[in-house]
Amino acid sequence: MILASAVQGIGRVLRALRRSRVKRDVLNYLCSIYPESAYPALIADAVGASYENVVGALRGLGERYRREDSLLGLGLVEEVNMGRAKFYRVRDGAVEICRSLAGHGG
Repeated sequence: MILASAVQGIGRVLRALRRSRVKRDVLNYLCSIYPESAYPALIADAVGASYENVVGALRGLGERYRREDSLLGLGLVEEVNMGRAKFYRVRDGAVEICRSLAGHGG
């Protein structure tokens, strides 16, 4: 049973990344600066996407980006509060997913 749920979880992650270029680009950027964190406006500039789309990819926003399919909801990134600002960094385990996707042209 544990194996089946792990496979379903990986399938959900891969499906979410396959469906959204912004999510892939944000995840790849955060992996490239790992273990550092970044704020959404910096990520938007780095990946060439709008601030709103980056926030949606990170934590969900409206109907276009569902929270459960966001990078936070999938458990790939974590939110780091520094004062009043929110920064985002890739989770330790997600770095391996980035390397695996990069090795397979994802």
